[in-house]
Amino acid sequence: MSVDFPASVFVEVCTSRVLLGDGAMGTELQRAGLTPGRPGEVWNLEQPDRVETIHRAYAQAGADFVLTNTFGANPWVLGRYDLTGSLEAIGRSGAELARRAVPPGVFVLGDIGPTGALLKPLGDGTIDQFHDAFLQQAHALLAGSADGIIVETMSAIEEAVAAVRAAREAGAPFVIASMTFDRVKDGSFRTMMGVRPEFAARALVEAGADIVGANCGTNMAIVDYVRLTTTLCAAVTCPVMIQPNAGRPELVGGQTVYRLSPAEFADAMRGVVEAGARIVGGCCGTTPAHLAAVRQMLDGLPLEA
Repeated sequence: MSVDFPASVFVEVCTSRVLLGDGAMGTELQRAGLTPGRPGEVWNLEQPDRVETIHRAYAQAGADFVLTNTFGANPWVLGRYDLTGSLEAIGRSGAELARRAVPPGVFVLGDIGPTGALLKPLGDGTIDQFHDAFLQQAHALLAGSADGIIVETMSAIEEAVAAVRAAREAGAPFVIASMTFDRVKDGSFRTMMGVRPEFAARALVEAGADIVGANCGTNMAIVDYVRLTTTLCAAVTCPVMIQPNAGRPELVGGQTVYRLSPAEFADAMRGVVEAGARIVGGCCGTTPAHLAAVRQMLDGLPLEA
């Protein structure tokens, strides 16, 4: 079970015990009734009780920390829905809702995802614009009392570095940075933008990340994460976080389905922990049941694991 310890020692705790994060937010919001095409972040204002229920379910499953419902709460994403003016309220309330939902000892990490934009010359974005966008988001999350910041599901290293630096500038006590990789034809791993995991890990640490890792991945079987964990652990000395999907996504009747059962997910995550991951959790398709199975697996490991 979770223990009560201050945010300032979050990174240190990873060296003595494996921490468990939460699972998917997007698919859980949809299960709770979110209309397809509607940004889930707006539920922080419109359906706060439902958001709290999801956080609470993950905490009850044994999570040591939960991520705020703010993955796309940046000016680029919210601007597509004419919600830029609600950015601060969405971010602050996202952290406050998570805080209310979980008991003492469970951390609240402010979640920052990608903008969905591309840097020039491939797109219209600039590093300064990305930095400013993430800075706004980080300030709102920390104002809502997030314990730290997690930058996740990044494909472009420049964007990820901008987010890490912005989180540091905003005053985050610690920053986790996670990229999304896929297995390519030669068996190695790359992000959609061609970034190698060892390069990404080193660049993120240099930018100020305390913990690095990987999450999601559409062309990743969960067993691929064992080898990816080994690669990341060999590249850096900081703790490594791994949060896979519940298997490869499949399109069935127009719906995305993840078929890995909680027991299968937990069994595969044992290999990830044995490969060196100090923080584990789930991404798309994972539920409180998946996390409860991982909690049971972790509780059965030797204390020095």
